[in-house]
Amino acid sequence: MNSKHYNNSRELRETIIRAIGYGNIVKSVVVDNGHPNGPEIHQLSDTGIITIYNQRTLKMITKLIARPGQVRRYYKQGESIPKKIIELALEHQKMMWCDA
Repeated sequence: MNSKHYNNSRELRETIIRAIGYGNIVKSVVVDNGHPNGPEIHQLSDTGIITIYNQRTLKMITKLIARPGQVRRYYKQGESIPKKIIELALEHQKMMWCDA
């Protein structure tokens, strides 16, 4: 189930994400930024796509095309970051898809 916000926008980004491919989830983390609606679940795929859900409702909030810094933040110090995903994120950033 998607949030109303997601359904009303992000068409270009979704088109690019479909072209990239959703891939398989390789990392899932809970992110608590103090949002009034509660923590989020961020899922990173092997194609460099991030899908964000509300942890309480499990509604999808948005999908993002990962930037290298975002990928790195999902991994704890000493944890191995898949080189392929960082390379994809760099390529996506060069293509300016991360801001779509």
